[in-house]
Amino acid sequence: MDKADVGGLKVDAITKQELLTSILRRIAVNQKTWVTTVYSEFLYAGLRDPKIMGMLNKADIAVADGIGIFWARKYLSLPLKQKNYWLMILQALWQIKYSLAAIIFRPRWIKSALPEKIVGADLVWDLAKLAAENNLSIYLLGGFGDTPKIAAEKIHLGITHGRELYQDLKIAGWSNKNPGDPSIVDDINRTQADILLVAYGPIKQEKWISHTLDKLDIKLAIGVGGSFDYIAGKKPAPPKFIRYAGLEWLWRFMTQPYRFKRIIKATFGLAAETFLYKLCQYLPYRKNVVVAITKDQKIFIAQRNPNDKKTYARKAEKDKYLNYWQLPQGGIDAGEDLTKAAAREAMEEAGIKNLKFVKISSRTNTYDFTPSWQRLFDKAYRYRGQTQNIVYFEFVGDEKEINLDKEELINFKWVYIGELLTAIHPERLPLAKIVMEDLA
Repeated sequence: MDKADVGGLKVDAITKQELLTSILRRIAVNQKTWVTTVYSEFLYAGLRDPKIMGMLNKADIAVADGIGIFWARKYLSLPLKQKNYWLMILQALWQIKYSLAAIIFRPRWIKSALPEKIVGADLVWDLAKLAAENNLSIYLLGGFGDTPKIAAEKIHLGITHGRELYQDLKIAGWSNKNPGDPSIVDDINRTQADILLVAYGPIKQEKWISHTLDKLDIKLAIGVGGSFDYIAGKKPAPPKFIRYAGLEWLWRFMTQPYRFKRIIKATFGLAAETFLYKLCQYLPYRKNVVVAITKDQKIFIAQRNPNDKKTYARKAEKDKYLNYWQLPQGGIDAGEDLTKAAAREAMEEAGIKNLKFVKISSRTNTYDFTPSWQRLFDKAYRYRGQTQNIVYFEFVGDEKEINLDKEELINFKWVYIGELLTAIHPERLPLAKIVMEDLA
């Protein structure tokens, strides 16, 4: 199946019928499957946190359940043709204005971004029908109080909107246990359920599935958000014309005003984050030099200062830098050659000056920054990411000369080159692999 890129989120460009056919085919060959139905909150969270984006992209199948995904796909496809930076910003803002208006006034144009909007609350019934027709059983997990029990009873009957969809559906069980309860896995496995519907809410349910799927003896797991509430009649479901217009967020605001913060993030927040992501795609890569210093089959690495605000672009990233080990690195000044830039960085960051030049790597490592407003409006940080050149030196001085710049680095150590992959921060693994191959 083709994957569409929506701000880094990989979404399957398929119809509902293609999805159901694929699920049944995978079940027939005992291929365990994780399906996500992604909407605005997913993309917002993924744009702000690369870990969440990476986790979501591990799903076997992801389908678009929300007009926000369609809008983002269409908006990001509009090119920025202005060369001047500030005019480019104005063009991107204008594109937001008319593309958002198009949700109401040109819905076909917006919906042409992907084959079909697949609503999770409706998909529950489609999966139940598939299960009934193929002798498969369903387990419902999540919801408060008696919500999963009532939802299970209604799904078992197979009657929705006055129509009987199927008969003889097997409900393997249901549970309202907290996702942190370790007994859930055994509860589900004992029932020998085939399909697991998880209703812990967006992102939380995906995290649970991601961490637990390998332990489950099921064929299909899917997060269904607040679907149990709608099926059980605990909350009013949005009418079809509201769904068609892409105004589910407005319906939730009117019927569930306590979700105000979530709704703002999934609307205005999503627009802001998508704008930021788009603009960053048009920024250049910063030229960067990495200093690989070796001594006696070991290599020098240093620990970044997590309290240096230049280290992270968002406060949410700070925890990532609590134990962040890397090779020394830095920018290249205009007109500066790689060897001089590397020697300067070694001196500025670690106080190391007694170095013997070895070589410059024939390969480079390129990576993207996490988009942030700081990097957007501060000229010093206005880059999409960095392209790193690696310069190798042998340390020929006395270790007493090492004097770290405490604003950037707080500790150092020498590790055997063969242990570099386990000593370096996971984010730096692509670079570390190049270094190890160069020094092999």
